Amino acid sequence: MELDELNSLFTSKNVEDVIKFYDHFDTPEQLIDWMKNRPSAPMKIYEVEGEKDIVVVIPTADHNGKLAKNCVENIFKGQQIIFVESNGPFFNYARSCNFGLKYALKYNPKWIVLSNDDITRIGSTKLLKDKLFNVAGDIISVKATNTGHFHDYYFVKSTFFFKIFNSLKRRHISHILSKFEVLYFGRTYRHKFFDRLLYKKIAAIPLNSAFLVFSQEFLSSKNGFVFDEISINSCEDLLIWLENSTVKLVPIDLPIEDIVGSSLGNSYVRLLRDFNGLIYFNYEYKKRM
Repeated sequence: MELDELNSLFTSKNVEDVIKFYDHFDTPEQLIDWMKNRPSAPMKIYEVEGEKDIVVVIPTADHNGKLAKNCVENIFKGQQIIFVESNGPFFNYARSCNFGLKYALKYNPKWIVLSNDDITRIGSTKLLKDKLFNVAGDIISVKATNTGHFHDYYFVKSTFFFKIFNSLKRRHISHILSKFEVLYFGRTYRHKFFDRLLYKKIAAIPLNSAFLVFSQEFLSSKNGFVFDEISINSCEDLLIWLENSTVKLVPIDLPIEDIVGSSLGNSYVRLLRDFNGLIYFNYEYKKRM
C-alpha cells in the first residue's frame, strides 16, 4: 500500500478506514517507520510585534482566524506573538511547535510560552508574568484554578479490568491496543474510583502541551527542538516527559480555559487516530525499561 493511500486511511473520518490503516501494520516498528517517513505540511511564520520579555508561540491553521485574533486582541495582548501557520492532511503539531520555538529564540526572551490558539482565558499577561517572576525552572506547566482540562496528570499502566472494559465497550480500541501491546498512558484523574480500577499510577507528570512555558536556557540547550516529531498530533506531553525526565518541571496555577478539540475534533475516529502516539510512546518507554 502506497504512502498516499495509507495517509488517506489515517486521516479519514470513517472509523473502518482508520482500523484498516492500523491493520496494514504487523508490528510497532512498521507503524513507526511509516510515521518517520510521513511528509510534513508547509509551515509559515506570522508575527505580531510586542514586548519581548515573554515571547508567545502559537501553532494555528489560520493566523487571521477568529481564535488567533482573540489571542492577539485579548489573551496575549501586548506581547510578541509568533504564529506558526500550518494545515492540511500532513499537519504535525510537534513540527509546528519546534519550528516556532526555535524561531522565538532569536529574541532571547526570559520565557517562551507555547500556547494553542484556542486558549480563551489565562487571567492576564500581568498575572502570567507575576507567576513566572516567582519561579525558576526549565519547563513551567499550568494547572487550572477553575475549569478547562488542565488537571493533575499521571503516567499510568493499564490493569486487567481496563482490557475487559474495552473489550466489552469499544472493540476498536481493544483491537488496536492489544495488537500493538499498549500498556502505558497519560491520564487525568477525574473519576477516582473508576480510574483506580482501570489504571495503576506510576508517576505524576503535570504537563499539558496546550499551554507550556519554557525557559530560554532550556530551549537554547535544545536549539528549540523540544517535541518528538515522529508522533502525529498525539502524546506530545508524554514524550517530553520521557525525553526530559531530569529537567526542573514547575507547575503554576492560572485561571486558564480553552476549547478542547477545536482544531482536530473530539470524535471517536480522532481517538482511534491518536493511538499512533500511544503506540510510539509505549515502544520508546519499553526500550528504556
